[in-house]
Amino acid sequence: MKNGVVLDPLEILKLLSSKPIVVGLAITGAVFTILPNLFSRKPTVENLTIDDDSENRDGTRSTRGKLANKIGYWFMGLSVFLFIVAGFIVDL
Repeated sequence: MKNGVVLDPLEILKLLSSKPIVVGLAITGAVFTILPNLFSRKPTVENLTIDDDSENRDGTRSTRGKLANKIGYWFMGLSVFLFIVAGFIVDL
């Protein structure tokens, strides 16, 4: 309680499930998920195809790529959860 301002849990949920926050989380998650695939392989004459195979030559994915994918999916999952919460809060 700072300066007499108290937000109840419903107001906090309304704030967190607002459209700009939900869309921002979804876009941030999409960027985190796409980046490892964009930077994983450099295009050469041999591999001009676009695919989801972002493995290294030894068949493993980089740990940074895995982490970025996990962070991206967490952001997108949080966005979906807050979108659902927003649907329920509208009726209150």
